Amino acid sequence: MTPQVPVPRPSYSKARESLVKAVPPKIICILACGGRDCQYEGPGCWSLRQQAIKGVFSSWVTDDIIAMARPSTYLIKRYSIIEQFKQLNIKSIINMQLSGEHAHCGPPLETDSGFTYSPQIFMDNHTVYFYNFGMSDFGVSSLEGILDAVKVLAFSVKEGKVAVHCHAGLGRTGVLIACYLIYICRISASEAVHYVRIKRPHSIQTRGQISLVFDFARLVGSQLTQFPCLNMRHGSTFSLQQYLLRQAFLLHGEEARTLAYTPKILHVICSMLIALTQGSPNPPEVQRELEQRAAILALRKAVRDTLSKRNLNALRDRRDSRRKFSCKSWDEPFGFLERKREILLNKRSYSESDLSKIIITELQRTLGTSEQASQSKAVAQAMAQQRPLSDRVLKRAEVLQNELNSNECGWALLVLEENPNVLSTLLWSWLDKLKDPILNKDGTEKLTSSWPTQNPLTALHKAERHTICCLLLCVGHVVALCPKFEHIILQRLIRALTRRLPEEIERNNILLQVLRASMKELYLHKHHSNINTI
Repeated sequence: MTPQVPVPRPSYSKARESLVKAVPPKIICILACGGRDCQYEGPGCWSLRQQAIKGVFSSWVTDDIIAMARPSTYLIKRYSIIEQFKQLNIKSIINMQLSGEHAHCGPPLETDSGFTYSPQIFMDNHTVYFYNFGMSDFGVSSLEGILDAVKVLAFSVKEGKVAVHCHAGLGRTGVLIACYLIYICRISASEAVHYVRIKRPHSIQTRGQISLVFDFARLVGSQLTQFPCLNMRHGSTFSLQQYLLRQAFLLHGEEARTLAYTPKILHVICSMLIALTQGSPNPPEVQRELEQRAAILALRKAVRDTLSKRNLNALRDRRDSRRKFSCKSWDEPFGFLERKREILLNKRSYSESDLSKIIITELQRTLGTSEQASQSKAVAQAMAQQRPLSDRVLKRAEVLQNELNSNECGWALLVLEENPNVLSTLLWSWLDKLKDPILNKDGTEKLTSSWPTQNPLTALHKAERHTICCLLLCVGHVVALCPKFEHIILQRLIRALTRRLPEEIERNNILLQVLRASMKELYLHKHHSNINTI
């Protein structure tokens, strides 16, 4: 939690929360909301400034997410809300209500849905995606439930703009959007709550809702570590299976499905090494990562700029306290910034302003680059590591590991790395530091006992099989252009997968043959697939 941003207080007192729980729902509707004349069921109580969607109490919280009170069939028709959705490019609606709630507020509930509108009216007329993540009024859901809702919101934002509502669009709606900002921007819980309240006053109302946001922030923070940490500074070591569980928590959508059994860190590094070997532009996943990080930085900057207007002195003090760690005069000509880039790349840690400037500058340069010089021999030498690594390479690899473990923008620094020695060092380091080797004695026995009568990789568990295939495909691209490095790279791979001593690897010739055959089969299959695609 950022100490300069004060811990948010609940809107409701303990007495009011207790009263809400004790009083029957019908009385709550009449006393707190207004019954059939509910203040949240129409525009009568709200100014035009409070109606981002005309006819509904609503506010833009980000450029892509609008928080609103629940619409009704009457309001949808009276104010052409579906047409407004089309004009605003709203492609999804997320309902945080339970069916049947607030039955005594506003118009009667629709019998088919238990809400004030039928979701089908949006899906039929405007092909809007509808999602329902019911949470009790003034209450909370489980961390698993809010995580599912956050992932759906993150996916929906990629498809278009999103409308989120509960009854008034304040408590549960605010919780979901605050958790989304934590998940996407890696800001603190206090920052997320205050920002949502600035954009949508009186949001996130009860102690339980504030606690849920803070619990969610702690949960997200515990899953960020990308590199096994032997020094325990950013967390303990982990196994392949433990990493994949963390990864499943953080990823969503197509990326989660594609990388269900493959560590993202290995997938990205291997893709970059293949691209360097072939002298080709950055692969699509690297381009997507760059664009995604740039969007995250822009959103995080918008959040922090908004907060600074309300808490200027605290944030100014925070910037002053960090000044000694970052370069000054960032508003200088581009050429001067390029000369400072070398200074930044040698640093042992980065402030957020450093990361922003490097990423945005490099993003512009990388996206504008049509091709890279061929470095196949350099990549092969790096993967074989026949020469002692320079202090610069080791220091750069250490910096990237620390940034990946402590800062979400470390991913952007990784995909901007062009030195194959640094990338291969990161690759071997990740494998060498895992709590357990990917190929234990049992796994090695499975690989060697059935060969050559059948494909030995099918005998492994999915995580081990997919991870080894990812590594072998990378090695296959490298040795296809530099065959003389094949034996030593495969030996290095076996050492990383099994943690065996070099002399033991030499004696286990069968495992070497198995991996060599599998590597060639994977490479040929991928090569033929690419040709057919062309």
